[in-house]
Amino acid sequence: MEATVHLTLAAGFLAIGHLDKLRDYREGLKSAKGLPDDLPVLTCPVAEEDAHRFSAPNFETCFGFGTTVKTLGVPLMTIRLQVGGAQIYWLADLTDPEVWSAYDMWKRVGCAPIALLLESGNNRSCKFGVQDVSGKPTSMEDFRVYAGKPVSEDIWQTMEFLSKSGLMKMQATTDIPGVPLTQVLVNILLTKRLERYAIGPKYVTKPNIIVPPYSAGRVG
Repeated sequence: MEATVHLTLAAGFLAIGHLDKLRDYREGLKSAKGLPDDLPVLTCPVAEEDAHRFSAPNFETCFGFGTTVKTLGVPLMTIRLQVGGAQIYWLADLTDPEVWSAYDMWKRVGCAPIALLLESGNNRSCKFGVQDVSGKPTSMEDFRVYAGKPVSEDIWQTMEFLSKSGLMKMQATTDIPGVPLTQVLVNILLTKRLERYAIGPKYVTKPNIIVPPYSAGRVG
């Protein structure tokens, strides 16, 4: 499993998420029982200073999808997970067939597995959870017309800007009534066809510890 933690650029660093396969996380996880090995898993690197935000055994969660098409005019899919007061964004290329394939499989299976890759000194661990995804059609179907269109460097530049500028954090609002946001983490979802734009060093590892999952639609 490849987990790119930071891409060091002149103007700062990028947090990078990936679409891994469930087979990489299945061992010892009751929440993965009965799910297909090739089900995409959303990954998110979590820095040591933020790891405590995901340490409690039972957080209320909320998970969903959106776009920036109407607000920014750029075809990006936003995937959002809130765990307690911490909100995680993945910025995904709305034109990328790999993104739509993952989205369709999550809806077909009824859930999306998520792996939070936590840093702690030189050690790294993984918190795994499975979020329920409704199979019913939503407004996201209106944006399927973008699927398969040529990738543009403008898309990457917009993702990079949104992930580093703090704009997403400034406009973020809680998805859980009564639970204020304490942190917003923004990742770029790095798929195969975006790799040519991702310059900088990569960190490659496989978490050596599987710790109990955060509270989710299904837990193990």
